[in-house]
Amino acid sequence: MKHSRNVLVLCGGKWVGMTIQLKEAMGKVELLRDGLLIVADKAEVTPAGVFADRSVTVPPISDPTYIDNLLELCVNWGIRVIVPLIDLDLERLSSHLYLFDEIGVSVVCPSEALVDLCMDKVLFRQFVLAESLPYPMTYGPDELETAAYPLFYKPTRGYGSRNTGVCKSYMEAKRLLREWPDLIFQEYLSGDEVSVDGYISVSGEPLLCVPRKRDKIVGGEAYQSHTIQSDTAYDLALQTMRALAKRGLHGPVNIQMFLTGKGPYLIEVNTRLGSASVLSNVATHGKLFEYVLEEACGIPCTGEPYSYVRDLALYRFLGDLFYKGPNIVKVVPLTKDENSGKSCLV
Repeated sequence: MKHSRNVLVLCGGKWVGMTIQLKEAMGKVELLRDGLLIVADKAEVTPAGVFADRSVTVPPISDPTYIDNLLELCVNWGIRVIVPLIDLDLERLSSHLYLFDEIGVSVVCPSEALVDLCMDKVLFRQFVLAESLPYPMTYGPDELETAAYPLFYKPTRGYGSRNTGVCKSYMEAKRLLREWPDLIFQEYLSGDEVSVDGYISVSGEPLLCVPRKRDKIVGGEAYQSHTIQSDTAYDLALQTMRALAKRGLHGPVNIQMFLTGKGPYLIEVNTRLGSASVLSNVATHGKLFEYVLEEACGIPCTGEPYSYVRDLALYRFLGDLFYKGPNIVKVVPLTKDENSGKSCLV
């Protein structure tokens, strides 16, 4: 089955809210209005796949055939836009963007150099120092003996909250380095952890800038969050987006920072839609996801980055999916079909 207006979401998995809101955004984009929202995942059955128009199974990202499978899928399903949701996909796709461009598919993913810049903490530190952005004091292995503890440690290149934590002494730092040699150590910051969901247009202008406090975090993901009024966070996020735009970045960004008594500190930047960006999308009346899809279709956008709803809160909750083999038995909460009186049971 082919359709010229379809959108493919990679590793949709459990992100039902993201799937539903992206489908709503498609209805606002002329070139995608009648298209299908398709979720791809290595699992045959996923919660997001149940709420999408279609779901397809693909190999794991690490599989040598992953890119070829995606290219074939794009041709067979008439995909126009691919939306990756996790860092591993950005790493894998960024060096193959030209292959998708050749078949008329736009991938919401920066160049390989920009993906590396934001994912490699050594390269990212060089970037923030060159741009005079506030950043935590970082210690090399030869500086740890005289460092002021506690320190926060994390991998030079990592995802979520894996292999991160607080180090309380030089002896502990040496032990950690023996176990994970690629760790970096930074001053331990105390303050509000804030994420800013933004969008940089193809012309290099920040179109959206929505600061939100991460109230509850599970495995690196915000499960409770609320939008805030913070000129400090807003100004640092705009400065960061403009600095990245000078290097050619455009598209969605998630900027993480700490607001402390000493001022704001930039922590990291994700060059993709964060899982809790559904809050910022609602706070901007759907503009965030609409901009992502419109510019992926070649439609230039303009916007006012300061326009969003303050004090809007998100509380993510668990649902349940029951299935036997490939067959869906029951979904709680109800799917769209069940709510309209149509059974999704097979």
